[in-house]
Amino acid sequence: MGRVPIIGLASGFKETIRSFFRKPVTVEYPEEYRDVPENYRGRIKVYMDLCVGCTTCSMVCPNATCQMEAADYHHPKNKRAIFPRIDVLSCMYCGLCEEACPTDAIRLEKEFPVSMYDRSLFDYDVYEISKDQGQIDLERSNERGNA
Repeated sequence: MGRVPIIGLASGFKETIRSFFRKPVTVEYPEEYRDVPENYRGRIKVYMDLCVGCTTCSMVCPNATCQMEAADYHHPKNKRAIFPRIDVLSCMYCGLCEEACPTDAIRLEKEFPVSMYDRSLFDYDVYEISKDQGQIDLERSNERGNA
């Protein structure tokens, strides 16, 4: 007859019973968020008023996800009117563009929800990348409502 691992079963039951009296580790994600760490690199945001169009961000990008694009937005600091357009689907969030930017125009924000069901919603133009995700979602829903 085989031996029953009573000590192993007992320790497993003990851990199970202990877990009934602990605070749960999980959170109900869409309704509540956990605190993000201090060094978290989330959604990329471009501050167009600070951008001078120096192209440093596109030069340091290791996989060419940051490309400069002309825009109809004219600002006295940016004489060439070119701004970064970032392909967020292929970005690896390394933070090199943020470090290289001399005017701190590109920032990896602490914005946490960076997932969607439709890949086409990640195609941000030069103007959208400068807005918060909530603003973009609101504008896109208004466009769908008017169409």
